[in-house]
Amino acid sequence: MPRVRRLTVRGRYENIPLITAFVAEAAEAAGLDEDAVFHCQMAVDEACTNVIEHAYGGEDIGDIEITCLIEPGSCTIRIVDHGQPFDPDSVPPPRATEDIGDLQPGGIGLHLMRKFMDEVSFDFSPGQNTLTMVKRQAVEVPPSEGEALVSTREERDGVWRVVARGRLDAVTAPQLEETLLRLVEEGRTRLMVDMEQVTYISSRGLKALISAWRAATQAGGDLVLCALSERIRSVFETVGFTRIFAIYPACSEALSALSSADRDMGGERS
Repeated sequence: MPRVRRLTVRGRYENIPLITAFVAEAAEAAGLDEDAVFHCQMAVDEACTNVIEHAYGGEDIGDIEITCLIEPGSCTIRIVDHGQPFDPDSVPPPRATEDIGDLQPGGIGLHLMRKFMDEVSFDFSPGQNTLTMVKRQAVEVPPSEGEALVSTREERDGVWRVVARGRLDAVTAPQLEETLLRLVEEGRTRLMVDMEQVTYISSRGLKALISAWRAATQAGGDLVLCALSERIRSVFETVGFTRIFAIYPACSEALSALSSADRDMGGERS
């Protein structure tokens, strides 16, 4: 028989880290490896954010009920809300193109859930919506937790380095977005986001970067990323954002590229 863990919280963004920590503990107890635990956290983050934004239409309107069924090498996650239902088949996958005007960030969360979980299914009954997701794999190790921190400093030739640390999710991504947009408004439009210490990113984090990239390029500058871990880079690859952002393995390379007037605008886009 599977072990069962349950958590009920109010639908508020500030509760999402509590939910992802709860799910991480359940996934670890199932023997899932570090990447699988990370994928469970991402999927639940996206699902609960969608519940708040779309099912309830805002914060503090209804509860979110999470149940984890734990078996060796498998974690089944059920998320129940009592808001408005939706048709998951009506949500198209995100389109990432070279034309920023064609970029459609909608549907990123559902796309990530389907990509990173082994099973995703929805059930809608009167007054209750149930999402069931299953992740299978084996091994151990918890992902690191921590609040996102953002710092800035000017490098050479008017390039600004923005260092992000920890989680970039619905709670913390606005801090990064606000910092980047403020720099653009001040005329500092050549931006390098150092992501070496970023341990987690949700669609809110992706949207914050897209928003700042759009503002920088429209102001005649650019925003590039550097030092992404393989796990974080895989998220960008999954949603096709490696075709939007110039991504450099080392921040020294990103700095050289931004400092050069004739740099290759493609960077490492793939």
